Amino acid sequence: MKYPDLFNPDISRVGTQDSGIYNIIAGKLVSDLIRTSLGPRGMEKIYIDIIGEDTITKHGGAFLRKFDVDHPSAKTVIEAVNTVDTHVGDGTVSAAILIGSLLKKAHEMVNMKIPIAIITKGYELGLDYSLEHLEKIKTKADINDKKTRENLLHTCLEGKLLYEVYDDPKKIIDMMMEAVSSVTDFSTGKINVDDIKIEEKRGNPEDIELVKGTVIDKTIDSSSMPKKIENARLLLLNHPLETMRTKSESEIEIASPSQMSQFLNQENYDLLYYVKKIVDSGANLVISRKGINEFVQDELAKKGIISLRRVKYNDLWWLEKATGAKTCENIENISQNELGFVTKIYEKKVGDDRMVFVEVDKDQRSVTLLLRASSKRYLDEFHRNALNAFYVLRNFIESPYIVCGSGSSELRMSKKLREMSTLLESKEQIVLEKFAEALEDIPLTLARNVGMNILDTLPLLRSKNDDKWWGINSKTRKVEDMSSSYVIETSAVKEQILKTAVEATNMILNVDDVFMKDLIDNTHCHIDGTVHAHHDGGKSHNHFEQEGLEQRQMHQYY
Repeated sequence: MKYPDLFNPDISRVGTQDSGIYNIIAGKLVSDLIRTSLGPRGMEKIYIDIIGEDTITKHGGAFLRKFDVDHPSAKTVIEAVNTVDTHVGDGTVSAAILIGSLLKKAHEMVNMKIPIAIITKGYELGLDYSLEHLEKIKTKADINDKKTRENLLHTCLEGKLLYEVYDDPKKIIDMMMEAVSSVTDFSTGKINVDDIKIEEKRGNPEDIELVKGTVIDKTIDSSSMPKKIENARLLLLNHPLETMRTKSESEIEIASPSQMSQFLNQENYDLLYYVKKIVDSGANLVISRKGINEFVQDELAKKGIISLRRVKYNDLWWLEKATGAKTCENIENISQNELGFVTKIYEKKVGDDRMVFVEVDKDQRSVTLLLRASSKRYLDEFHRNALNAFYVLRNFIESPYIVCGSGSSELRMSKKLREMSTLLESKEQIVLEKFAEALEDIPLTLARNVGMNILDTLPLLRSKNDDKWWGINSKTRKVEDMSSSYVIETSAVKEQILKTAVEATNMILNVDDVFMKDLIDNTHCHIDGTVHAHHDGGKSHNHFEQEGLEQRQMHQYY
Protein backbone atom coordinates (compact mmCIF):
# COMPACT_ATOMS: atom_id res chain seq x y z
CA MET A 1 0.00 0.00 0.00
CA LYS A 2 1.27 3.49 -0.90
CA TYR A 3 0.97 6.04 1.89
CA PRO A 4 0.67 9.78 1.14
CA ASP A 5 3.43 12.18 2.16
CA LEU A 6 2.85 14.54 5.08
CA PHE A 7 3.75 17.68 3.09
CA ASN A 8 3.29 18.69 -0.51
CA PRO A 9 6.47 18.54 -2.61
CA ASP A 10 6.64 22.37 -2.74
CA ILE A 11 6.93 22.68 1.08
CA SER A 12 10.36 22.38 2.66
CA ARG A 13 11.27 22.17 6.34
CA VAL A 14 14.50 23.46 7.85
CA GLY A 15 14.24 21.42 11.04
CA THR A 16 14.57 22.13 14.74
CA GLN A 17 18.32 21.50 14.82
CA ASP A 18 19.28 24.02 12.15
CA SER A 19 16.57 26.70 12.09
CA GLY A 20 17.56 28.28 15.41
CA ILE A 21 21.20 28.57 14.37
CA TYR A 22 20.26 30.01 10.96
CA ASN A 23 18.01 32.60 12.60
CA ILE A 24 20.76 33.67 15.00
CA ILE A 25 23.32 33.95 12.20
CA ALA A 26 20.96 36.01 10.00
CA GLY A 27 20.25 38.45 12.85
CA LYS A 28 23.96 38.80 13.66
CA LEU A 29 24.81 39.52 10.03
CA VAL A 30 22.38 42.45 9.87
CA SER A 31 23.74 43.81 13.14
CA ASP A 32 27.33 43.61 11.91
CA LEU A 33 26.44 45.70 8.84
CA ILE A 34 26.24 48.94 10.83
CA ARG A 35 28.49 48.12 13.80
CA THR A 36 31.27 50.37 12.48
CA SER A 37 28.92 53.40 12.33
CA LEU A 38 28.71 53.83 16.13
CA GLY A 39 30.09 56.96 17.74
CA PRO A 40 31.54 60.26 16.54
CA ARG A 41 34.34 58.43 14.69
CA GLY A 42 31.96 55.90 13.13
CA MET A 43 32.15 55.21 9.42
CA GLU A 44 29.49 56.06 6.85
CA LYS A 45 27.71 53.58 4.61
CA ILE A 46 26.72 53.96 0.99
CA TYR A 47 23.74 52.27 -0.62
CA ILE A 48 23.02 52.32 -4.37
CA ASP A 49 19.43 51.51 -5.30
CA ILE A 50 18.01 49.83 -8.39
CA ILE A 51 18.00 53.03 -10.46
CA GLY A 52 21.54 54.03 -9.49
CA GLU A 53 20.76 56.69 -6.86
CA ASP A 54 23.11 56.55 -3.89
CA THR A 55 22.51 57.21 -0.20
CA ILE A 56 25.45 58.06 2.05
CA THR A 57 24.69 57.94 5.76
CA LYS A 58 25.81 56.71 9.18
CA HIS A 59 22.21 56.66 10.42
CA GLY A 60 21.50 53.02 11.23
CA GLY A 61 17.75 53.16 10.70
CA ALA A 62 17.96 55.03 7.38
CA PHE A 63 20.57 52.62 6.04
CA LEU A 64 18.82 49.38 7.06
CA ARG A 65 15.48 50.63 5.69
CA LYS A 66 17.03 50.54 2.24
CA PHE A 67 17.46 46.76 2.37
CA ASP A 68 15.02 44.30 0.87
CA VAL A 69 15.83 41.20 2.93
CA ASP A 70 14.11 37.81 2.72
CA HIS A 71 15.10 36.16 5.98
CA PRO A 72 12.51 36.70 8.77
CA SER A 73 15.20 37.12 11.46
CA ALA A 74 16.93 39.82 9.44
CA LYS A 75 13.56 41.56 9.00
CA THR A 76 13.01 41.37 12.76
CA VAL A 77 16.28 43.19 13.45
CA ILE A 78 15.48 45.90 10.89
CA GLU A 79 11.97 46.36 12.29
CA ALA A 80 13.40 46.62 15.82
CA VAL A 81 15.85 49.32 14.71
CA ASN A 82 12.99 51.19 13.01
CA THR A 83 10.98 50.96 16.24
CA VAL A 84 13.76 52.69 18.16
CA ASP A 85 14.04 55.33 15.43
CA THR A 86 10.28 55.95 15.45
CA HIS A 87 9.86 56.26 19.21
CA VAL A 88 13.01 58.09 20.33
CA GLY A 89 14.72 59.13 17.07
CA ASP A 90 18.21 58.13 18.22
CA GLY A 91 20.19 55.05 19.30
CA THR A 92 19.50 52.97 16.18
CA VAL A 93 23.08 51.71 15.81
CA SER A 94 23.30 50.90 19.54
CA ALA A 95 20.07 48.90 19.31
CA ALA A 96 21.38 46.87 16.37
CA ILE A 97 24.70 46.20 18.14
CA LEU A 98 22.95 45.05 21.33
CA ILE A 99 20.65 42.71 19.38
CA GLY A 100 23.63 41.22 17.55
CA SER A 101 25.58 40.79 20.80
CA LEU A 102 22.65 39.13 22.58
CA LEU A 103 22.23 36.72 19.63
CA LYS A 104 25.96 35.96 19.66
CA LYS A 105 25.90 35.19 23.39
CA ALA A 106 22.79 33.04 22.89
CA HIS A 107 24.67 31.06 20.24
CA GLU A 108 27.47 30.44 22.73
CA MET A 109 25.00 29.28 25.38
CA VAL A 110 23.23 26.97 22.92
CA ASN A 111 26.60 25.33 22.28
CA MET A 112 26.88 24.95 26.07
CA LYS A 113 23.59 22.95 25.97
CA ILE A 114 21.61 25.63 27.82
CA PRO A 115 17.94 25.43 26.74
CA ILE A 116 16.43 28.32 24.81
CA ALA A 117 13.68 28.68 27.43
CA ILE A 118 16.26 29.44 30.12
CA ILE A 119 18.10 31.88 27.82
CA THR A 120 14.97 33.91 27.01
CA LYS A 121 13.88 33.94 30.66
CA GLY A 122 17.37 35.04 31.71
CA TYR A 123 17.33 37.84 29.13
CA GLU A 124 14.00 39.07 30.49
CA LEU A 125 15.46 38.99 33.99
CA GLY A 126 18.52 40.86 32.78
CA LEU A 127 16.26 43.50 31.20
CA ASP A 128 14.39 43.98 34.50
CA TYR A 129 17.62 44.34 36.49
CA SER A 130 19.07 46.75 33.90
CA LEU A 131 16.00 49.01 33.85
CA GLU A 132 15.87 48.93 37.65
CA HIS A 133 19.50 50.03 37.90
CA LEU A 134 19.03 52.64 35.16
CA GLU A 135 16.20 54.09 37.22
CA LYS A 136 18.62 54.54 40.14
CA ILE A 137 21.52 56.09 38.25
CA LYS A 138 19.65 58.51 36.02
CA THR A 139 19.55 62.17 37.01
CA LYS A 140 16.67 64.58 36.70
CA ALA A 141 17.54 67.86 34.98
CA ASP A 142 15.74 71.15 34.44
CA ILE A 143 14.14 71.33 30.97
CA ASN A 144 14.81 75.08 30.94
CA ASP A 145 18.53 74.56 31.51
CA LYS A 146 20.17 75.76 28.30
CA LYS A 147 23.52 74.13 29.07
CA THR A 148 21.97 70.67 29.42
CA ARG A 149 20.16 70.99 26.11
CA GLU A 150 23.36 72.16 24.43
CA ASN A 151 25.25 69.13 25.73
CA LEU A 152 22.50 66.77 24.55
CA LEU A 153 22.73 68.24 21.05
CA HIS A 154 26.54 68.12 21.05
CA THR A 155 26.40 64.42 21.97
CA CYS A 156 23.77 63.70 19.34
CA LEU A 157 25.34 65.62 16.45
CA GLU A 158 29.09 65.24 17.06
CA GLY A 159 30.63 63.29 14.21
CA LYS A 160 27.63 63.80 11.95
CA LEU A 161 27.70 65.74 8.72
CA LEU A 162 25.55 68.66 9.85
CA TYR A 163 27.88 69.21 12.82
CA GLU A 164 31.14 68.84 10.90
CA VAL A 165 30.46 71.44 8.17
CA TYR A 166 30.68 74.31 10.68
CA ASP A 167 33.91 75.69 12.10
CA ASP A 168 31.83 76.75 15.10
CA PRO A 169 29.07 74.15 15.62
CA LYS A 170 27.46 76.38 18.26
CA LYS A 171 25.62 78.16 15.43
CA ILE A 172 23.67 75.08 14.41
CA ILE A 173 23.19 74.05 18.07
CA ASP A 174 21.61 77.44 18.91
CA MET A 175 19.43 77.18 15.81
CA MET A 176 18.11 73.75 16.83
CA MET A 177 17.42 74.90 20.39
CA GLU A 178 15.57 77.99 19.21
CA ALA A 179 13.45 75.92 16.81
CA VAL A 180 12.40 73.51 19.55
CA SER A 181 11.78 76.28 22.09
CA SER A 182 9.49 78.06 19.61
CA VAL A 183 7.09 75.12 19.30
CA THR A 184 7.26 73.73 22.88
CA ASP A 185 4.65 74.29 25.55
CA PHE A 186 6.96 74.28 28.57
CA SER A 187 4.03 74.49 31.00
CA THR A 188 2.82 71.04 29.96
CA GLY A 189 6.11 69.65 28.62
CA LYS A 190 4.55 68.86 25.24
CA ILE A 191 6.16 69.22 21.84
CA ASN A 192 5.26 68.04 18.36
CA VAL A 193 8.35 67.71 16.17
CA ASP A 194 6.13 67.94 13.07
CA ASP A 195 5.53 71.61 13.93
CA ILE A 196 9.08 72.25 12.70
CA LYS A 197 9.15 72.33 8.92
CA ILE A 198 12.41 71.31 7.25
CA GLU A 199 12.88 72.86 3.82
CA GLU A 200 15.81 71.95 1.58
CA LYS A 201 17.54 73.99 -1.10
CA ARG A 202 20.97 73.66 -2.70
CA GLY A 203 23.55 76.24 -1.70
CA ASN A 204 26.20 77.05 0.89
CA PRO A 205 25.79 75.21 4.24
CA GLU A 206 26.82 78.43 5.99
CA ASP A 207 23.50 79.92 4.80
CA ILE A 208 21.36 77.49 6.81
CA GLU A 209 18.82 79.59 8.67
CA LEU A 210 15.84 79.33 11.00
CA VAL A 211 12.74 81.22 9.88
CA LYS A 212 10.09 82.05 12.45
CA GLY A 213 7.20 81.16 10.25
CA THR A 214 6.86 79.17 7.05
CA VAL A 215 8.97 79.06 3.91
CA ILE A 216 7.03 78.07 0.79
CA ASP A 217 8.83 76.74 -2.27
CA LYS A 218 6.69 78.86 -4.61
CA THR A 219 6.76 82.29 -6.20
CA ILE A 220 4.20 85.09 -5.98
CA ASP A 221 1.60 84.48 -8.69
CA SER A 222 1.91 87.71 -10.67
CA SER A 223 4.77 90.11 -11.30
CA SER A 224 2.33 93.02 -10.85
CA MET A 225 1.65 92.02 -7.24
CA PRO A 226 3.60 93.55 -4.35
CA LYS A 227 6.81 91.68 -3.48
CA LYS A 228 6.56 92.50 0.20
CA ILE A 229 3.81 93.28 2.69
CA GLU A 230 4.19 93.94 6.41
CA ASN A 231 1.47 93.24 8.98
CA ALA A 232 -0.59 91.26 6.46
CA ARG A 233 -3.91 89.49 7.03
CA LEU A 234 -3.74 85.94 5.68
CA LEU A 235 -6.61 84.02 4.07
CA LEU A 236 -6.12 80.31 3.44
CA LEU A 237 -8.32 78.78 0.76
CA ASN A 238 -9.19 75.28 -0.33
CA HIS A 239 -11.45 76.68 -3.07
CA PRO A 240 -10.52 77.24 -6.73
CA LEU A 241 -10.50 80.81 -8.03
CA GLU A 242 -10.89 79.73 -11.64
CA THR A 243 -13.52 78.20 -13.87
CA MET A 244 -13.74 74.48 -13.37
CA ARG A 245 -14.93 71.65 -15.58
CA THR A 246 -18.24 70.19 -14.47
CA LYS A 247 -18.11 66.74 -12.94
CA SER A 248 -21.00 65.55 -15.11
CA GLU A 249 -21.15 65.86 -18.89
CA SER A 250 -23.03 69.04 -19.85
CA GLU A 251 -23.61 71.17 -22.93
CA ILE A 252 -24.35 74.86 -23.52
CA GLU A 253 -26.06 75.87 -26.75
CA ILE A 254 -24.93 79.26 -28.11
CA ALA A 255 -26.76 80.68 -31.11
CA SER A 256 -25.00 84.02 -31.60
CA PRO A 257 -21.69 85.80 -30.87
CA SER A 258 -23.46 87.99 -28.34
CA GLN A 259 -24.41 84.93 -26.32
CA MET A 260 -20.76 83.82 -26.33
CA SER A 261 -19.72 87.22 -25.01
CA GLN A 262 -22.49 87.06 -22.42
CA PHE A 263 -21.27 83.62 -21.25
CA LEU A 264 -17.66 84.80 -20.84
CA ASN A 265 -18.80 87.94 -19.01
CA GLN A 266 -20.82 85.81 -16.62
CA GLU A 267 -17.74 83.67 -15.86
CA ASN A 268 -15.72 86.79 -15.07
CA TYR A 269 -18.59 88.20 -13.01
CA ASP A 270 -18.65 85.05 -10.84
CA LEU A 271 -14.90 85.31 -10.29
CA LEU A 272 -15.15 89.04 -9.49
CA TYR A 273 -17.74 88.14 -6.87
CA TYR A 274 -15.14 85.98 -5.11
CA VAL A 275 -12.52 88.74 -5.40
CA LYS A 276 -14.96 91.18 -3.79
CA LYS A 277 -15.54 88.77 -0.90
CA ILE A 278 -11.76 88.53 -0.34
CA VAL A 279 -11.33 92.32 -0.43
CA ASP A 280 -14.26 92.87 1.95
CA SER A 281 -12.77 90.41 4.44
CA GLY A 282 -9.70 92.64 4.83
CA ALA A 283 -7.23 89.97 3.68
CA ASN A 284 -4.24 91.18 1.66
CA LEU A 285 -2.52 87.79 1.39
CA VAL A 286 -4.30 84.81 -0.21
CA ILE A 287 -2.75 81.35 -0.24
CA SER A 288 -4.77 78.66 -1.98
CA ARG A 289 -4.41 74.93 -2.33
CA LYS A 290 -6.31 75.11 -5.63
CA GLY A 291 -5.76 77.15 -8.80
CA ILE A 292 -6.07 80.92 -9.34
CA ASN A 293 -6.44 82.02 -12.96
CA GLU A 294 -4.77 85.06 -14.51
CA PHE A 295 -7.94 87.17 -14.49
CA VAL A 296 -8.30 86.80 -10.72
CA GLN A 297 -4.55 87.40 -10.25
CA ASP A 298 -4.81 90.71 -12.12
CA GLU A 299 -7.81 91.80 -10.07
CA LEU A 300 -6.07 90.91 -6.82
CA ALA A 301 -2.92 92.77 -7.92
CA LYS A 302 -5.00 95.92 -8.55
CA LYS A 303 -6.13 95.73 -4.92
CA GLY A 304 -2.55 95.28 -3.66
CA ILE A 305 -3.17 91.67 -2.64
CA ILE A 306 -0.52 88.91 -2.90
CA SER A 307 -1.66 85.42 -3.91
CA LEU A 308 0.00 82.01 -4.07
CA ARG A 309 -1.74 79.14 -5.83
CA ARG A 310 -1.46 75.34 -5.69
CA VAL A 311 0.34 75.34 -2.36
CA LYS A 312 0.80 71.90 -0.76
CA TYR A 313 -1.66 70.77 1.88
CA ASN A 314 1.13 70.37 4.45
CA ASP A 315 2.20 73.98 3.86
CA LEU A 316 -1.34 75.12 4.68
CA TRP A 317 -1.14 73.11 7.90
CA TRP A 318 2.15 74.78 8.87
CA LEU A 319 0.71 78.20 7.98
CA GLU A 320 -2.26 77.55 10.24
CA LYS A 321 0.13 76.71 13.08
CA ALA A 322 2.41 79.70 12.48
CA THR A 323 -0.16 82.44 11.83
CA GLY A 324 -3.28 81.28 13.68
CA ALA A 325 -5.28 81.24 10.44
CA LYS A 326 -7.87 78.59 9.60
CA THR A 327 -8.54 77.26 6.15
CA CYS A 328 -11.70 79.00 4.90
CA GLU A 329 -14.61 76.60 4.56
CA ASN A 330 -16.95 78.93 2.64
CA ILE A 331 -15.51 81.74 0.53
CA GLU A 332 -18.94 83.41 0.36
CA ASN A 333 -18.94 83.85 4.13
CA ILE A 334 -15.38 84.55 5.30
CA SER A 335 -15.15 84.79 9.08
CA GLN A 336 -12.67 87.12 10.77
CA ASN A 337 -11.65 84.20 12.98
CA GLU A 338 -10.37 82.43 9.87
CA LEU A 339 -7.85 85.17 9.06
CA GLY A 340 -4.29 84.91 10.34
CA PHE A 341 -1.72 87.57 11.12
CA VAL A 342 1.62 87.74 9.27
CA THR A 343 4.36 90.10 10.38
CA LYS A 344 6.07 90.07 7.00
CA ILE A 345 5.53 88.30 3.68
CA TYR A 346 8.15 88.63 0.97
CA GLU A 347 9.76 86.82 -1.95
CA LYS A 348 13.48 86.06 -1.78
CA LYS A 349 15.97 84.37 -4.06
CA VAL A 350 17.41 81.22 -2.51
CA GLY A 351 20.05 79.59 -4.67
CA ASP A 352 18.80 79.52 -8.25
CA ASP A 353 15.12 79.64 -7.23
CA ARG A 354 12.80 82.09 -5.57
CA MET A 355 10.87 81.23 -2.39
CA VAL A 356 8.20 82.98 -0.35
CA PHE A 357 8.89 83.70 3.33
CA VAL A 358 5.89 84.08 5.66
CA GLU A 359 7.30 85.39 8.96
CA VAL A 360 5.58 85.81 12.32
CA ASP A 361 7.39 87.63 15.15
CA LYS A 362 5.45 86.31 18.14
CA ASP A 363 3.05 83.54 19.18
CA GLN A 364 4.16 81.36 16.28
CA ARG A 365 3.58 77.64 16.79
CA SER A 366 5.52 76.56 13.72
CA VAL A 367 8.96 77.42 12.39
CA THR A 368 11.00 76.43 9.34
CA LEU A 369 14.58 75.22 9.24
CA LEU A 370 15.95 76.04 5.77
CA LEU A 371 18.77 73.61 5.04
CA ARG A 372 21.41 74.42 2.44
CA ALA A 373 23.99 72.04 0.95
CA SER A 374 25.86 71.51 -2.30
CA SER A 375 24.07 68.29 -3.32
CA LYS A 376 20.91 66.28 -2.71
CA ARG A 377 22.74 63.53 -0.82
CA TYR A 378 24.14 66.13 1.61
CA LEU A 379 20.68 67.66 2.05
CA ASP A 380 19.18 64.25 2.83
CA GLU A 381 21.83 63.56 5.47
CA PHE A 382 21.37 67.07 6.94
CA HIS A 383 17.65 66.35 7.15
CA ARG A 384 18.25 63.08 9.04
CA ASN A 385 20.69 64.79 11.42
CA ALA A 386 18.25 67.61 12.14
CA LEU A 387 15.42 65.18 12.90
CA ASN A 388 17.71 63.27 15.28
CA ALA A 389 18.48 66.48 17.16
CA PHE A 390 14.82 67.49 17.40
CA TYR A 391 13.81 64.06 18.73
CA VAL A 392 16.58 64.13 21.35
CA LEU A 393 15.32 67.47 22.67
CA ARG A 394 11.73 66.19 22.55
CA ASN A 395 12.70 63.14 24.64
CA PHE A 396 14.39 65.38 27.19
CA ILE A 397 11.46 67.79 27.45
CA GLU A 398 8.91 64.98 27.86
CA SER A 399 11.12 62.98 30.26
CA PRO A 400 13.92 65.18 31.71
CA TYR A 401 16.18 62.39 32.92
CA ILE A 402 19.77 62.06 31.70
CA VAL A 403 22.72 59.67 31.97
CA CYS A 404 26.31 60.00 30.85
CA GLY A 405 27.16 58.68 27.40
CA SER A 406 30.20 57.09 25.76
CA GLY A 407 29.10 53.62 26.89
CA SER A 408 29.36 54.52 30.58
CA SER A 409 25.71 53.74 31.43
CA GLU A 410 25.93 50.33 29.71
CA LEU A 411 29.12 49.61 31.67
CA ARG A 412 27.44 50.45 34.98
CA MET A 413 24.46 48.25 34.15
CA SER A 414 26.75 45.36 33.16
CA LYS A 415 28.57 45.57 36.52
CA LYS A 416 25.23 45.49 38.35
CA LEU A 417 24.16 42.41 36.39
CA ARG A 418 27.34 40.60 37.38
CA GLU A 419 26.60 41.37 41.01
CA MET A 420 23.03 40.09 40.66
CA SER A 421 24.15 36.94 38.87
CA THR A 422 26.06 35.78 41.96
CA LEU A 423 22.75 35.62 43.83
CA LEU A 424 21.32 33.03 41.42
CA GLU A 425 21.96 29.31 41.61
CA SER A 426 20.51 28.04 38.33
CA LYS A 427 21.81 28.33 34.78
CA GLU A 428 20.28 31.80 34.63
CA GLN A 429 23.47 32.94 36.39
CA ILE A 430 25.35 32.19 33.16
CA VAL A 431 22.68 34.00 31.11
CA LEU A 432 23.03 37.14 33.23
CA GLU A 433 26.80 36.99 32.80
CA LYS A 434 26.34 36.80 29.03
CA PHE A 435 23.82 39.66 29.13
CA ALA A 436 26.42 41.76 30.96
CA GLU A 437 29.00 40.91 28.27
CA ALA A 438 26.52 41.96 25.57
CA LEU A 439 26.07 45.35 27.25
CA GLU A 440 29.86 45.77 27.35
CA ASP A 441 29.93 45.29 23.60
CA ILE A 442 28.62 48.86 23.11
CA PRO A 443 31.58 50.66 24.79
CA LEU A 444 33.96 48.12 23.22
CA THR A 445 32.57 48.83 19.74
CA LEU A 446 32.91 52.54 20.43
CA ALA A 447 36.52 51.98 21.47
CA ARG A 448 37.23 49.95 18.34
CA ASN A 449 35.72 52.65 16.10
CA VAL A 450 37.93 55.38 17.59
CA GLY A 451 41.06 53.26 17.11
CA MET A 452 41.65 51.84 20.60
CA ASN A 453 43.06 48.38 21.29
CA ILE A 454 40.20 46.14 22.46
CA LEU A 455 42.48 43.70 24.27
CA ASP A 456 43.75 46.54 26.45
CA THR A 457 40.40 48.32 26.81
CA LEU A 458 38.27 45.41 28.05
CA PRO A 459 40.26 44.59 31.22
CA LEU A 460 40.65 48.31 31.90
CA LEU A 461 36.88 48.81 31.78
CA ARG A 462 36.22 45.82 34.04
CA SER A 463 38.82 46.97 36.57
CA LYS A 464 36.83 50.13 37.35
CA ASN A 465 34.82 48.93 40.35
CA ASP A 466 33.60 52.28 41.69
CA ASP A 467 30.35 54.04 40.80
CA LYS A 468 31.87 56.64 38.50
CA TRP A 469 30.76 57.07 34.89
CA TRP A 470 33.69 55.32 33.21
CA GLY A 471 33.44 55.36 29.42
CA ILE A 472 35.32 55.86 26.15
CA ASN A 473 36.56 59.39 25.52
CA SER A 474 36.54 59.60 21.72
CA LYS A 475 38.85 62.61 21.62
CA THR A 476 41.63 61.34 23.90
CA ARG A 477 41.06 57.65 23.04
CA LYS A 478 41.21 56.74 26.71
CA VAL A 479 38.94 55.25 29.38
CA GLU A 480 37.87 58.24 31.49
CA ASP A 481 35.22 59.37 33.94
CA MET A 482 32.62 60.95 31.65
CA SER A 483 30.70 62.76 34.42
CA SER A 484 32.86 65.84 33.90
CA SER A 485 32.32 65.89 30.11
CA TYR A 486 29.45 67.24 28.03
CA VAL A 487 28.62 63.75 26.70
CA ILE A 488 25.14 63.04 28.06
CA GLU A 489 22.09 61.21 26.74
CA THR A 490 18.43 60.93 27.70
CA SER A 491 17.47 57.87 29.74
CA ALA A 492 14.43 57.42 27.47
CA VAL A 493 16.74 56.38 24.63
CA LYS A 494 18.53 53.82 26.84
CA GLU A 495 15.23 52.36 28.04
CA GLN A 496 13.90 52.02 24.50
CA ILE A 497 17.11 50.38 23.26
CA LEU A 498 17.08 47.79 26.07
CA LYS A 499 13.40 46.93 25.73
CA THR A 500 13.46 46.66 21.95
CA ALA A 501 16.70 44.67 21.84
CA VAL A 502 15.53 42.04 24.33
CA GLU A 503 12.10 41.78 22.71
CA ALA A 504 13.57 41.30 19.22
CA THR A 505 16.21 38.84 20.44
CA ASN A 506 13.71 36.66 22.30
CA MET A 507 11.39 36.68 19.31
CA ILE A 508 14.19 35.29 17.13
CA LEU A 509 15.32 32.75 19.74
CA ASN A 510 11.80 31.41 20.31
CA VAL A 511 11.53 30.22 16.70
CA ASP A 512 12.59 26.55 16.65
CA ASP A 513 11.43 25.45 13.19
CA VAL A 514 10.83 26.93 9.75
CA PHE A 515 8.43 25.66 7.08
CA MET A 516 8.77 27.28 3.69
CA LYS A 517 6.72 27.02 0.53
CA ASP A 518 8.64 27.24 -2.73
CA LEU A 519 8.45 30.64 -4.41
CA ILE A 520 7.15 30.45 -7.98
CA ASP A 521 7.51 33.43 -10.30
CA ASN A 522 5.72 32.07 -13.39
CA THR A 523 2.13 31.84 -12.13
CA HIS A 524 -0.25 32.70 -14.95
CA CYS A 525 -3.91 32.74 -15.93
CA HIS A 526 -5.57 31.17 -18.96
CA ILE A 527 -8.51 32.49 -20.97
CA ASP A 528 -10.88 30.04 -19.26
CA GLY A 529 -9.90 31.45 -15.83
CA THR A 530 -7.56 28.62 -14.79
CA VAL A 531 -4.66 29.87 -12.68
CA HIS A 532 -1.65 27.64 -12.20
CA ALA A 533 2.14 27.56 -12.23
CA HIS A 534 4.95 25.35 -13.51
CA HIS A 535 8.03 24.32 -11.57
CA ASP A 536 9.89 23.85 -14.86
CA GLY A 537 9.18 27.39 -16.02
CA GLY A 538 6.40 26.16 -18.27
CA LYS A 539 8.74 24.79 -20.94
CA SER A 540 6.48 21.84 -21.70
CA HIS A 541 3.31 23.92 -21.65
CA ASN A 542 1.43 25.56 -24.53
CA HIS A 543 1.39 29.29 -23.78
CA PHE A 544 -0.38 30.37 -26.94
CA GLU A 545 -3.71 30.64 -25.09
CA GLN A 546 -2.12 32.46 -22.15
CA GLU A 547 -3.97 35.63 -21.19
CA GLY A 548 -1.40 37.24 -18.92
CA LEU A 549 1.56 36.68 -16.67
CA GLU A 550 1.46 37.64 -12.99
CA GLN A 551 4.84 38.49 -11.53
CA ARG A 552 5.94 39.57 -8.11
CA GLN A 553 5.66 43.28 -7.54
CA MET A 554 8.81 45.32 -7.92
CA HIS A 555 10.12 46.56 -4.59
CA GLN A 556 9.72 50.28 -3.95
CA TYR A 557 12.84 51.96 -2.55
CA TYR A 558 12.49 54.92 -0.21
